[in-house]
Amino acid sequence: MQLMNAERQISSAKVEEVDHSLALKVADEIIRIQKNLKNMDPETKGLKQLSASVERIQDNFKANGYEIVDMLNKPFDPGMRVTANFRPDENLKKGEQIITRIIKPQVNFKGVMIQAAQVEVSVGE
Repeated sequence: MQLMNAERQISSAKVEEVDHSLALKVADEIIRIQKNLKNMDPETKGLKQLSASVERIQDNFKANGYEIVDMLNKPFDPGMRVTANFRPDENLKKGEQIITRIIKPQVNFKGVMIQAAQVEVSVGE
């Protein structure tokens, strides 16, 4: 039993020692590419191929234990562990708060957050 506990402590220490800098840069670029793809004309030649490429990158990301948490167009909760910038939006109901832009995505590695999100929240007036 002690041996099993020691192995768990060693593996959790290894998770903390992993250099996530490349993965975090890739996550930032995935979000940037997705934002640009959404702003492109749907008739743009090659758009489907680019979208499929981003999906393949995300699949590889997940296969290596990383997850980009999808927050876009989700309700904002003050209890979220994010850095939020607020901006008024006349199209929302009074008091309604929706995440409308991802500046930096929340990234989890094997279920543990390694990067908190930076988001823009639209607030109804």
